[in-house]
Amino acid sequence: MRRRNKNYKKIIGQNAEIMNLIYKIVEFLNKIRTAYRRINRPEIKWGDLVIDIGSGGVPNPRADIVCDFIEENTERGDILKIDRPFVWANIENLPFKDKVFDYSIVSHVLEHVEKPEDALLEIQRISKAGYIETPNAFYEYAIPHVFHVSRCTVINNKLIIFMKNQLDETVPKEYFDIHHDMNKCWWDLHKLNALALLTIYKWKDKINFEIYGDASCKKATESINKNQILKDKRCLLKKIIIKFVYLLMKPRKRIEWQKILACPKCKGDLIIDSKLSYAQCNYCSIKFKKYKEFLDFRLP
Repeated sequence: MRRRNKNYKKIIGQNAEIMNLIYKIVEFLNKIRTAYRRINRPEIKWGDLVIDIGSGGVPNPRADIVCDFIEENTERGDILKIDRPFVWANIENLPFKDKVFDYSIVSHVLEHVEKPEDALLEIQRISKAGYIETPNAFYEYAIPHVFHVSRCTVINNKLIIFMKNQLDETVPKEYFDIHHDMNKCWWDLHKLNALALLTIYKWKDKINFEIYGDASCKKATESINKNQILKDKRCLLKKIIIKFVYLLMKPRKRIEWQKILACPKCKGDLIIDSKLSYAQCNYCSIKFKKYKEFLDFRLP
């Protein structure tokens, strides 16, 4: 009997080790699949002009042009990376001509925007097709972020946006047990299938969307990350892979600023200095100067 019990325990132990190995393999494959989504864009043709709006610290490798509004690391986990043609701009008033881009990428930006309708119409105005990614509604409810003012999901091929009533919108505090279990489910799902926590919306010609509520919930004015020095915690192998991917996808179109830029306010043509030191609108006469070596089109 004792011998049978020992054999039984040994088999159970071996099964546990096998299951733990399978779990680690699935977790590893999940990381690869999650990372691969950034470069898996079969709809982008080789010669297409691509923009990454709100590129932050991890601009998409395929983007020819990047733009961002925030200088400080207030609403992102990485230091702003500028490694290709760049302009300062806000998503509600983009400084580009109509349909000048073949494809636009807007990843983890829309949930920060207090006027999503204006942003979506601008994205649709400057590009012919695109990709929008945000945390999904469950993600935002289980682990809300203080700088996210909306929840996004896709229903029947329509982008649905719910504006938050409060920044920490989540399960009421008196139901702390539910919040605890939701948090645990989130982390388990994140390890096994992180894409299930994302809202991914691809569009062509027109962005089909609905917005519920208004921007009564204002973002925090003080940043918890202000002046924080962020360090790259990626392992050496991951850094090498990232550099290789960026190098592989580096061939980009030559940018002719005069052909693509427009006044962010009136959308009129710009007079652009040959050295890109300033740009001035032909119609409303607003002059846009350089800020930290790049043209600044951010409107007050």
